[in-house]
Amino acid sequence: MYRLLLSIVLTILALLSGCAEPTSSTPHKRQVVVNALLYSGSPVDTVKLQWTGDVAQYYDPAQYAIQGAVVKISGVGFPFEDSLVYDPTNPGRYHSSTPSKIIEPTKTYALYIRTPDGITITGSTTVPDTFRISFSTLNDGDTVKYDPFAPLNEFQWTSSRFHGTYLPTIESKDLNAALIPKFFDRDTVNNPKPQKIGYRAGLPKEQTNTILPWIFLTYFGTTAIDVFAIDENYSDFLNQLIPAQGGELSEIRYKLNGGIGVFGSATRAKGGLTIYLKP
Repeated sequence: MYRLLLSIVLTILALLSGCAEPTSSTPHKRQVVVNALLYSGSPVDTVKLQWTGDVAQYYDPAQYAIQGAVVKISGVGFPFEDSLVYDPTNPGRYHSSTPSKIIEPTKTYALYIRTPDGITITGSTTVPDTFRISFSTLNDGDTVKYDPFAPLNEFQWTSSRFHGTYLPTIESKDLNAALIPKFFDRDTVNNPKPQKIGYRAGLPKEQTNTILPWIFLTYFGTTAIDVFAIDENYSDFLNQLIPAQGGELSEIRYKLNGGIGVFGSATRAKGGLTIYLKP
């Protein structure tokens, strides 16, 4: 899930740094890009901080990573504070060093960032409530033959609260999984293997069911199927970003003060499935 979010935010970076022709009347004004998603039941894994780049220059994420920032996650209305530490092996990443500081569902958390040059960014998120997968045409542990002509598999789940939408995901768990042959340019060994794919972005808030098209299964082997309830911040961000690609990105409403990007949260449904997909 984290890499899914990272890829979306990096799309913003690429568009901000390379989609317009530079002119003397529009000088580059760098901004802080925040990439942060809290997971219910886990400590804070990643708050990623980077500068936007100049449209006239090549964008290297490592070069634009922000080091030396003060990054804190605090509880709103309850005692919780976690001062995040910098990860020197992953440019721009800050994370919790205290495994016991767990993010809880239905709680509201505040983000505070202060960069070395004095820029302050703040935001808040309310973590969606717990929920579970209540019905599936697949069973956990099933061995399933890949057959694009077979009936589609269906999933249903109970309702969460404090969410903006649900995001079903599929994840190939085998490091050297074989690619499922297809007739699409993107399905080649030349493309990097994604950690996780959200295949039903933009579901209506109250929709609690979906199908899994065979076409979205890309690798044979062990495959995890999950559903996440994502908060209003991340949901709103996705709903604006998808139609904005190829358009005017400056019109996106970022629910952050002092920066751009997203500070959101997610809760994974109980009862997720793992199947083995065979040819």
